[in-house]
Amino acid sequence: MIHPPQVLDGLPKRTAGFDFLVGRWQVANRRLGAPLSGSDEWYETQATASATTLHNGAISVGEMWFPDLGFAGSSIRVHTPADDTWTIYWVNSISGHLQAPVSGRWAEDGSGFVATGPDEFEGRPIVASYRWHSITSNAATWEQAFSVDDGATWETNWVMQWSRA
Repeated sequence: MIHPPQVLDGLPKRTAGFDFLVGRWQVANRRLGAPLSGSDEWYETQATASATTLHNGAISVGEMWFPDLGFAGSSIRVHTPADDTWTIYWVNSISGHLQAPVSGRWAEDGSGFVATGPDEFEGRPIVASYRWHSITSNAATWEQAFSVDDGATWETNWVMQWSRA
């Protein structure tokens, strides 16, 4: 269970980047069945999620449960104040290992977030991208995309529509 954020007196609040995620969510997932294969067959599944922040917003932790698929996943988002970037890690209950991180930053107007990083998919080197956009107090959209040509082209393979529970 994710607990509400605790304000730490005396620790400056340097960012509110992922504060919008704090709380409980219903998440509609749309995933490409076979990424990087040329397929255009998608499947849909539901999830529930909850998130909180630590260190007065400098760390964001989220947990997601995919009951139809029988696994859970967790995100750890860590803010680096020196360059105002975020590094995001993902782990799921099936593999049990922390995936390669992505790093990025919020748009200057706060309207969206993009992070990228090298990874591997089915033994193939890729660049992964996470993107947050269309953020309101009760909804948000997250997308994952892969590139096999160092970011010249992207294939979106996972879209999450978050709705406040």
